[in-house]
Formats: sequence, structure tokens, C-alpha cells
Amino acid sequence: MTTDAPNTTTNKSEKKRGYEEGGQKIELLRAKWPKAFPAKSHEVRPLTNGAQQAMVEEFGWSPDYARAVLTVWKLRPAYCNAILRYPTRIHLDGSASGEEIDDAARATATKRLEERAARQARKLANLAEAEQQRLRAAAKESAQAPESAPASIPNAQPEPAAPPEPPKSGKPLVAGSAAMAVRLQTAEPLSQRLMA
Repeated sequence: MTTDAPNTTTNKSEKKRGYEEGGQKIELLRAKWPKAFPAKSHEVRPLTNGAQQAMVEEFGWSPDYARAVLTVWKLRPAYCNAILRYPTRIHLDGSASGEEIDDAARATATKRLEERAARQARKLANLAEAEQQRLRAAAKESAQAPESAPASIPNAQPEPAAPPEPPKSGKPLVAGSAAMAVRLQTAEPLSQRLMA
């Protein structure tokens, strides 16, 4: 029995691989098309809808793999902000495409940014809650600790004495102009040293 349906297992594995390798492949895309995939977030511009096909043709990637890699780029906050900031898209070479950004793309970008902000807020809330639990546990532990240590512990060994300090050299340490002035005042004048 044959079927004309595409192999969904291969499509899913290609997408998964594209998502996993997307971060590394961005560097390859940046080397090929630096204006379309800039390193600085303020230089990011919305890409033309033909970018995926150009990637398939240039690198021989499957459409599913190329879509996943491109999605990794498009999920970045800098790209979402570019969708909201600029009215048109660019080609991979950086030239204007004349393709306008529609309201659906703007809505998707806004939604992605809101979801990211919500995830960050949840993460911060979870960290704050974990810190509060840690502080409560520490306070509870210190409240249960005995007030003072017993006066003497049976069979306790006395602490050893500290080792003696090493002997100091006989030379005085001289630092600063005040110390130098004192040394010069107490020293024998040069004229007397020369005559002796």
C-alpha cells in the first residue's frame, strides 16, 4: 500500500533538528547575509517572506529545517521589535523588498514579546518565592537552635596555642616623606661622614 502523504516523522525530526541547531546556524546565515542577520540588535530588520526559500536553495536544507532555523531567528526579541518598528521588509542582501508588514505579523510579534515578558515575570516570582522559603527555613532553624553553648564539654581537648610569630628584621620600614625626614634628622650629616 502506498500513500501520497508526506512523511510526517521526517518533517518533525527536521523541524526538531532545525530548532536545536538554529543558534549555531544563525552564525552561518550571518556570515552569508550579514545585513539580514546582524549581530547588533538595533540593526535587525524584518525579513522578506522569501527568505526561507533562499536558504533552502543556498544551503540545500529541507524546507522544514530552514523554517525552524528561521523561526529561531524570528523568536528573538530584537526581531519582534523590528517587526513593530519598521513598515517594510528587506531581502537577505539588505535591500528593500517593498513588502509591507501586515497587522497579523505585528500582532504575532506583540504576542511573542508579551509571552516572553510573562515568562520572565514568572521566573522572577519563582526565584523570589524560593528565596522567601529559604529565609523562612533559616529563621525556623535559628529559632530552634540552643541559646548558648554549654559551659564545658566533657573530655574536651584544649585548643592548641597559636604558633609564634616569625622574628622581624632589624631594618625599620620607611614609608613616605615624614618617615624619611625623621631618618635624615637622626642620621649623621654627610660632611661629617666624608671627613671621617
